[in-house]
Amino acid sequence: MKKSLCFLGACLLCLGLTSCAAAEQDAFQVQIICRSSGIQQIFWSCYLDGVFYGSGGMADLDGEELTAESELVPCFSRAYLDGADPIGFSIDFSPYAEGRTTPLGTTDQVSIPAQYGACYTVILSGDEATGFQAELQ
Repeated sequence: MKKSLCFLGACLLCLGLTSCAAAEQDAFQVQIICRSSGIQQIFWSCYLDGVFYGSGGMADLDGEELTAESELVPCFSRAYLDGADPIGFSIDFSPYAEGRTTPLGTTDQVSIPAQYGACYTVILSGDEATGFQAELQ
Protein backbone atom coordinates (compact mmCIF):
# COMPACT_ATOMS: atom_id res chain seq x y z
CA MET A 1 0.00 0.00 0.00
CA LYS A 2 2.80 2.41 0.96
CA LYS A 3 4.61 1.66 -2.32
CA SER A 4 1.43 2.36 -4.29
CA LEU A 5 0.88 5.67 -2.51
CA CYS A 6 4.48 6.73 -3.11
CA PHE A 7 4.17 5.81 -6.78
CA LEU A 8 0.87 7.68 -7.09
CA GLY A 9 2.43 10.74 -5.44
CA ALA A 10 5.35 10.63 -7.86
CA CYS A 11 2.96 10.36 -10.80
CA LEU A 12 0.91 13.33 -9.64
CA LEU A 13 4.04 15.39 -9.13
CA CYS A 14 5.18 14.40 -12.60
CA LEU A 15 1.89 15.62 -14.06
CA GLY A 16 2.16 18.94 -12.25
CA LEU A 17 5.75 19.49 -13.29
CA THR A 18 5.25 18.65 -16.96
CA SER A 19 2.34 21.08 -17.33
CA CYS A 20 4.78 23.99 -17.67
CA ALA A 21 4.93 25.43 -21.19
CA ALA A 22 8.36 25.52 -22.84
CA ALA A 23 7.96 29.13 -23.92
CA GLU A 24 6.96 30.34 -20.45
CA GLN A 25 9.27 33.19 -19.50
CA ASP A 26 8.83 32.72 -15.75
CA ALA A 27 10.16 29.15 -15.73
CA PHE A 28 12.81 26.88 -17.17
CA GLN A 29 12.62 23.18 -17.99
CA VAL A 30 15.05 20.31 -17.61
CA GLN A 31 14.36 17.48 -20.06
CA ILE A 32 15.77 14.18 -18.79
CA ILE A 33 16.65 11.52 -21.32
CA CYS A 34 16.91 8.14 -19.55
CA ARG A 35 19.43 5.86 -21.26
CA SER A 36 19.59 3.42 -18.34
CA SER A 37 17.55 0.23 -18.50
CA GLY A 38 15.28 -1.11 -15.77
CA ILE A 39 14.43 2.32 -14.33
CA GLN A 40 10.80 2.86 -13.24
CA GLN A 41 11.07 6.16 -11.35
CA ILE A 42 13.54 8.99 -11.02
CA PHE A 43 13.64 11.28 -8.02
CA TRP A 44 15.56 14.53 -8.17
CA SER A 45 16.94 17.03 -5.69
CA CYS A 46 17.70 20.57 -6.76
CA TYR A 47 20.05 23.13 -5.30
CA LEU A 48 20.67 26.86 -5.62
CA ASP A 49 24.29 27.89 -5.12
CA GLY A 50 24.96 24.45 -3.60
CA VAL A 51 22.21 24.68 -0.96
CA PHE A 52 19.39 22.09 -1.07
CA TYR A 53 16.24 23.73 -2.38
CA GLY A 54 13.66 21.04 -3.12
CA SER A 55 12.94 17.62 -4.55
CA GLY A 56 10.45 15.75 -6.69
CA GLY A 57 10.02 12.72 -8.85
CA MET A 58 9.02 11.39 -12.24
CA ALA A 59 7.56 8.15 -13.50
CA ASP A 60 5.65 6.78 -16.47
CA LEU A 61 1.94 7.16 -15.72
CA ASP A 62 1.32 3.58 -16.88
CA GLY A 63 4.06 2.23 -14.60
CA GLU A 64 6.25 1.23 -17.53
CA GLU A 65 10.05 1.27 -17.62
CA LEU A 66 11.48 4.68 -18.49
CA THR A 67 13.20 5.03 -21.87
CA ALA A 68 14.86 7.77 -23.88
CA GLU A 69 11.39 8.50 -25.33
CA SER A 70 9.69 8.97 -21.93
CA GLU A 71 8.33 12.45 -21.23
CA LEU A 72 10.47 13.55 -18.29
CA VAL A 73 10.46 17.34 -18.15
CA PRO A 74 10.34 18.96 -14.72
CA CYS A 75 9.61 22.67 -14.85
CA PHE A 76 11.07 25.12 -12.35
CA SER A 77 9.06 28.32 -12.11
CA ARG A 78 10.14 31.64 -10.68
CA ALA A 79 7.47 31.12 -8.00
CA TYR A 80 8.87 27.67 -7.08
CA LEU A 81 12.33 29.22 -6.69
CA ASP A 82 10.91 32.17 -4.70
CA GLY A 83 12.04 34.57 -7.42
CA ALA A 84 15.71 33.59 -7.03
CA ASP A 85 18.17 33.96 -9.89
CA PRO A 86 18.55 30.38 -11.22
CA ILE A 87 22.12 30.84 -12.53
CA GLY A 88 23.43 28.75 -9.59
CA PHE A 89 20.95 25.89 -10.18
CA SER A 90 22.08 22.26 -9.96
CA ILE A 91 20.24 18.96 -9.81
CA ASP A 92 20.97 15.31 -9.05
CA PHE A 93 19.00 12.17 -9.83
CA SER A 94 18.22 8.97 -7.93
CA PRO A 95 16.80 6.20 -10.16
CA TYR A 96 14.58 3.43 -8.78
CA ALA A 97 13.80 0.00 -10.24
CA GLU A 98 10.46 -1.79 -10.04
CA GLY A 99 9.71 -2.97 -6.54
CA ARG A 100 12.62 -1.07 -5.00
CA THR A 101 12.06 1.32 -2.10
CA THR A 102 15.64 2.56 -2.09
CA PRO A 103 17.47 4.22 -4.98
CA LEU A 104 19.85 2.26 -7.18
CA GLY A 105 22.29 5.13 -6.73
CA THR A 106 22.48 8.90 -7.00
CA THR A 107 24.27 10.94 -9.63
CA ASP A 108 26.63 13.79 -8.86
CA GLN A 109 25.01 17.22 -9.06
CA VAL A 110 24.77 18.61 -12.58
CA SER A 111 25.32 22.38 -12.72
CA ILE A 112 22.95 24.19 -15.04
CA PRO A 113 23.57 27.93 -15.52
CA ALA A 114 19.80 28.28 -15.92
CA GLN A 115 17.83 31.22 -17.23
CA TYR A 116 14.07 31.60 -17.12
CA GLY A 117 12.44 30.84 -20.47
CA ALA A 118 15.02 28.20 -21.45
CA CYS A 119 15.00 24.42 -21.73
CA TYR A 120 17.98 22.23 -20.86
CA THR A 121 18.63 18.55 -21.60
CA VAL A 122 20.30 16.13 -19.20
CA ILE A 123 21.26 12.57 -20.18
CA LEU A 124 20.92 9.96 -17.42
CA SER A 125 23.02 6.85 -18.05
CA GLY A 126 24.76 4.04 -16.21
CA ASP A 127 23.62 1.19 -14.01
CA GLU A 128 23.69 0.01 -10.42
CA ALA A 129 26.97 -1.90 -10.88
CA THR A 130 28.99 0.92 -12.46
CA GLY A 131 27.11 3.90 -11.07
CA PHE A 132 24.79 6.46 -12.63
CA GLN A 133 25.85 9.62 -14.42
CA ALA A 134 23.96 12.73 -15.43
CA GLU A 135 25.39 14.99 -18.11
CA LEU A 136 24.17 18.36 -19.35
CA GLN A 137 23.95 18.45 -23.15
